[in-house]
Amino acid sequence: MLSHEKVWAAIDALASHNGLSPSGLARRAGLDPTTFNRSKRVAGDGRPRWPSTESLAKILEATGEGLKSFAARVETPDRVTSPALPKVPFAGLSDVTEQAAFDPTGQPQGTLWETVTFPAADNQSVFALQVSGDNLLPLYRQGDVIIVAPSSAVSRGDRIIIKPSEDHLAVYTLLQRTPERLNVQTIGDKPEKIAFEHSAIEWTARIIWASQ
Repeated sequence: MLSHEKVWAAIDALASHNGLSPSGLARRAGLDPTTFNRSKRVAGDGRPRWPSTESLAKILEATGEGLKSFAARVETPDRVTSPALPKVPFAGLSDVTEQAAFDPTGQPQGTLWETVTFPAADNQSVFALQVSGDNLLPLYRQGDVIIVAPSSAVSRGDRIIIKPSEDHLAVYTLLQRTPERLNVQTIGDKPEKIAFEHSAIEWTARIIWASQ
């Protein structure tokens, strides 16, 4: 039988299965981080508050959960098991841009990171970043998640992240690689061409997937 408690328990179970807190699940789905807070589950007058169909649809899409599987979680949230998927570090792009969230090789470090599942991560060191704002339009929209491989070789035309030694990291399109430098183009409505000397780059990483 469908009940308020079972639906919320299923959301909690789905978040846990993906290595997330309820707020992390909401953020992963592009929702307000407080959407699934316990304070939001009861109205001010004490009546049960149900999650919206839109929020449910978004978390199913964000996690790859099927409707039938989620319905099974509603019926028996503590019993549903599915094959464990690889988990990768996950954070907001704007957050890691301003903080020391990486080691010198481009691997995530520190307490900023949560985790999300990514099926293709079994044999590859990758991390996930969620885009915020519109400065990467038209290529990436707010809420898009990009999967980044710091150990992957880069080639002309790749979307890459560059962390200069003396500046914040940013996303670019690689135009040309020479023995001396990387020639890149910024992403946005007014793209600009920039050249980075290899000696001025701390690390680079290739974007291998985006949730568009």
